[in-house]
Amino acid sequence: MDSLRYYIVPLTTFCGVLGFLLGGPWVWLGIGTFPVLMVLDLALPADTAPRKIGMGWVADLPLYLHVMLMFGLYGAFIYSVNNGTNPLTGPGAFGQIVGSLLSLTWLSSVPNLPVAHELMHRRHWFPRRMSQVLNTFYGDPNRDIGHVRVHHLHLDTHRDSDTPLRGETMYRFVFRASWGAYTDGAEGEAERLRKQDRSVWHWSNRMYQEIGLLASVPLICYAFGGTAAMLMALGTLFFAKLLLEGFNYFQHYGLVRVEGTSIQKHHAWNHLGAIARPLGVEITNHINHHLDGYTRFYDLRPEPQAPQMPSLFLCFALGLIPPLWFRFVAKPRLKDWDERFATAAEKKLAMEANAKAGWPQWVAA
Repeated sequence: MDSLRYYIVPLTTFCGVLGFLLGGPWVWLGIGTFPVLMVLDLALPADTAPRKIGMGWVADLPLYLHVMLMFGLYGAFIYSVNNGTNPLTGPGAFGQIVGSLLSLTWLSSVPNLPVAHELMHRRHWFPRRMSQVLNTFYGDPNRDIGHVRVHHLHLDTHRDSDTPLRGETMYRFVFRASWGAYTDGAEGEAERLRKQDRSVWHWSNRMYQEIGLLASVPLICYAFGGTAAMLMALGTLFFAKLLLEGFNYFQHYGLVRVEGTSIQKHHAWNHLGAIARPLGVEITNHINHHLDGYTRFYDLRPEPQAPQMPSLFLCFALGLIPPLWFRFVAKPRLKDWDERFATAAEKKLAMEANAKAGWPQWVAA
């Protein structure tokens, strides 16, 4: 029965598809899932139970259903524009534009990122290609390159653009992390080609694929839905990228690690919400993933004794208002982390980070 939890992923995406098929005010149905899921995650007790999966393919199936539904989401959006039930120009267009943009942005980033993340860590080429396709819907087809080659090696250090610095707001981080993801991908491909004694301009450079995939979404929308649909697609690619980095902000916020030391259970935050876990395909059950990136999502063990954050949805809401985020979550949780989890060397790094952020020196380094 635990496998059924993960069908919340395609069900959420299907709400967006259905909303566009119905048209009119129903285009808000996709984004409407966000407050519902948030309330449930806040209301339900934390989920610290390990999963009991009898047949892995039953748990994997919703991931591939989501892949198909992402194509269906854009197909339904184009259909709604063409049949006139979702007018993006003329009288009454403002509500349709906002609803369409919010629904496409939300569903292109979450639950899309967790599925793409899980598939990029598979060993077989097919799920990894499916991950590249899903990454395209939030404007970062080559995200796996930097994620695997940089983030998993250098997490919690200054070499990792996915680790927010202490005192850094979500608004600054989303742009820094986006730039880091693109540069890590380009540099990773250049390094791979150099090791093969090939030019950076060689046809196998995945940067060509990235450009082609990024162009395909707005061009397809333009070909079948017109200029307004194309502009909507461009807006979605931009805002979906920022939104996913916004959720990414809370996975390693303010944590530090001495470069070259082994990754331990205190080097990631965990969000063990009853909704966040299945919707996030266990990406919020985070540290076990970093201990072994090839472990299937349903085999990751919850670590309730490892560093915890409150509901990921609550973190996101507070992150939008930095003073609230710093006062009620970031500083208290990091103070506890520094006191209970950090090694002596990490305490020194933490207090150096606090000094740069203008935060108190709450432990002796």
